[in-house]
Amino acid sequence: MNNVNQNNSFFLKLRNYLTNNLRNIIIIVISLIVILAAYQVYNYVSVQSLKKTSIKFFKNINGSDEILESLDEIKDNKNIYSILSSLKIIKENNNNNNFAISNELYKEIISLDDIEILYKSSVAVHASYTMIDATYIENTSNYFNDISYFIENISDELENFYSIKMELKYLLIVAEGDINKTDYKNNNKALDLYENIINSNIISPTVKERVKKLHEFQLYK
Repeated sequence: MNNVNQNNSFFLKLRNYLTNNLRNIIIIVISLIVILAAYQVYNYVSVQSLKKTSIKFFKNINGSDEILESLDEIKDNKNIYSILSSLKIIKENNNNNNFAISNELYKEIISLDDIEILYKSSVAVHASYTMIDATYIENTSNYFNDISYFIENISDELENFYSIKMELKYLLIVAEGDINKTDYKNNNKALDLYENIINSNIISPTVKERVKKLHEFQLYK
């Protein structure tokens, strides 16, 4: 009997609670439905936008004379195709020795907050090699600060990138010496880093061999 009374009391309290709070419950349910609907609409719009961008990207990837203009529009969309478009524009500018434009585009990509570490590091590596080469082609020191920025954005968390990062640091020091007409034999920063690379147990043999060849060339050129 007591159990029946307790059950009746529980259901009575529950009914009273629902009755007294019905308005609030309805508002909460409607709000959840609206939020869910809005999220679904946002996802749909995002997917459709990405599809349109991808169609435009692949349509222009082998495009005509207007390719750079079309890709420039795509890169403003801030998705994976915007990065690919920027890289395509960079490639076109590198081929035409427009390195100042490429340099700015590299910085735009690397400064993105939502780009994965692997992609950022890969772009940073490409940017570093390209702009070091550009310093020799243009015989300029204008890119050195940006090259340092690119190298620092090669993640230390990625083990496979460590050797490349150290090689690039060495190449940058050598490039600075060459552009500034500094005698390599007196370039203590380059010589010290060379020793660290050669004596490292972490850096790959391939990188060591490349660094060694450049070191010997600088000594006897």
